[in-house]
Amino acid sequence: MLLVTIGLWYKEERMNIVIRKRITKALALILLVFAVGTSGFYLLLDDLTFIDSLYLTVVTLATVGYGDFSPHVNMPPDGNPYLIKFFAIFIILFGMSALLYGIGVMTEYIVSGELLDERRRKSMQKLIASLRNHYIICGVGETSLYMMQELEKTERPFVVIEKSGERIRQIQNQFDELLYIQGDATHDEILDQAGLEHAAGVITSLPDEKDNLFVVMSLSQKKRERGFTFRIAAKCTNFEKMAPKIQSAGADCVISPEYISGRRMISEMFRPSVTTFLDRMLKDDRAVMRVEEVTVSPDSSLAGKSLRETRISTRVGLLITAVRKGGKGEFIHNPTADQAIEEGDVLIAIGAMDNIVALRKLARGR
Repeated sequence: MLLVTIGLWYKEERMNIVIRKRITKALALILLVFAVGTSGFYLLLDDLTFIDSLYLTVVTLATVGYGDFSPHVNMPPDGNPYLIKFFAIFIILFGMSALLYGIGVMTEYIVSGELLDERRRKSMQKLIASLRNHYIICGVGETSLYMMQELEKTERPFVVIEKSGERIRQIQNQFDELLYIQGDATHDEILDQAGLEHAAGVITSLPDEKDNLFVVMSLSQKKRERGFTFRIAAKCTNFEKMAPKIQSAGADCVISPEYISGRRMISEMFRPSVTTFLDRMLKDDRAVMRVEEVTVSPDSSLAGKSLRETRISTRVGLLITAVRKGGKGEFIHNPTADQAIEEGDVLIAIGAMDNIVALRKLARGR
């Protein structure tokens, strides 16, 4: 994906450079015509000021007619009328050619910009179509920015849906390879363009809670009709009133930023060392530490063994803090070395992201 992005950027830059050179050339030719025309009329005719000479040049190029003010009126007594006429013909032909060339280049610049945008959209759509187990974020607000940063740090692919082009341009500089769909997330076709079929999860974080409810209902219907397996998470501000409705509409989880903020502030009062530890774990750029979950597949070498036999701590350097049997049962906290690991179990591990990626490969049987 990186090579495709670099290739697209290189082609666009080359085209932009070529067009900029043509625009510079066209402007230089037009300025040359005005300079030659103004100087020529000033030298060939009597009693003309610089402004009069420039005026004659503009009138000649515009082919609107001289009216009462003609080069013949100011022609010196010993002047050659044919020379004046040939000079005017030269200015008209050469000047009109330069102007038409400039108009053509500007038109090409406008059209090529639209073509580049269309090509960029098609290339991005191909990249999105090639994604597997990615995440879709509906709406780019302040909350969504933190989600995107976390997904980028943990090397999880994601696609953003946002209908404001200005908002998309604002966040493009913050992410190296931002994949996005400009459109309304409440429209089914926009959700499908984001690769809904192969998504691992969809997060709807639109500013209007009614829109979030509508998106959740639409996603739930698609899951039932098409057999999709992605999870649905929704942001909710009015937690007591809207959360039950969004949950009943099909959301797997409903998150209230205000509710979480309140609990975090209380934790800062009661458990400052714990919150400081979690903050440093999440924000340390030197080593991205996370608490992650990994599901054991049937083909994994971990299945059918005890934690001691898997040697996870020595092979990948991770601490298994809990096991959830079958991925749906109760959590077994602080499991012993004799704890059996079976297919479908979810392992809760804490450690660096590189080690967690290695554990995922073991859990998938690779």
